[in-house]
Amino acid sequence: MRTVAMMLRTFVEKEEGASLVEYAFILLLMVVVSIAVVANLGEYPAAAFESVDGGFGGP
Repeated sequence: MRTVAMMLRTFVEKEEGASLVEYAFILLLMVVVSIAVVANLGEYPAAAFESVDGGFGGP
């Protein structure tokens, strides 16, 4: 039990653990914003992609 407590304390005191958590929060924020933007655009992205596909002579 003492070893686990020491490992946890070392992890909390180290700077690397904090950086990892910060990067995880930034990534989570980017994912949430991306989903919100795509959801608010609705059908527009599909129409835009179909237009581009048609310009290349796709089916």
